Amino acid sequence: MMNLSIHYYILSLSSAKTRLYEGFRDELIDIQNTEFPIYALNGGVPKFALEMTDLQLHDFLHETDNHFAHYFKQDPLRMMLVGPTRHLEIFKSLTAHNENLIGTVKGDYTTTSPHDLGKIVWPIVKLALAGTTNNALHALAVAEKTNDVISGIDDIWDSDLSYPGATLFVEDDYRRKAEGKLGQNGNQLITSEGIWEIFNDVVDIIIEKVLIAGGSIVFMDSNSLINLQRIALIQRP
Repeated sequence: MMNLSIHYYILSLSSAKTRLYEGFRDELIDIQNTEFPIYALNGGVPKFALEMTDLQLHDFLHETDNHFAHYFKQDPLRMMLVGPTRHLEIFKSLTAHNENLIGTVKGDYTTTSPHDLGKIVWPIVKLALAGTTNNALHALAVAEKTNDVISGIDDIWDSDLSYPGATLFVEDDYRRKAEGKLGQNGNQLITSEGIWEIFNDVVDIIIEKVLIAGGSIVFMDSNSLINLQRIALIQRP
């Protein structure tokens, strides 16, 4: 079963090599070990210097999918696919991970820096996290008028984050550090006793809980939710 998380994979394809990143918002970590990157070699000679046939490319991308399976088995996250059109089509025809694919970007980005690639893929990931909530902004406006919206990090933290099908609206650059202890219900800060912990970002903990409950996340522009203290939750499908 796929892990519903704000974390995701980016698999970058080309005829020279394939790279794997783990993404968190627009920040990417370039995974480099015995599995990745994978170089297309033919007797020690890079295949990209040759004209790769469809069969050769199919075999190379099948090898890539097998290497990716090693990571997906340990941490089954959603996946973005980046590469030339021919590579994308062949990979999607053979991969065992199509149902986890949330978007594609056409083009060879294997030499693009993780910083720049993160800026390219994050807008697509944001749309995927928003799901099919096409009228989300209208729903938020209606919820404000009927007082059916929970706003502010403290009130949302104390609410039922396991409510199925909820929609969370949050400014893209909003972070909130906090100290406390996760309560027995998993989402209450207990500040009077118990073991204290430092949460580098409570916002991301809330996002993860809403996603796990089957909800949607709508990332908004900075300062667009000032009247709602930068974060808002509607607890209805």
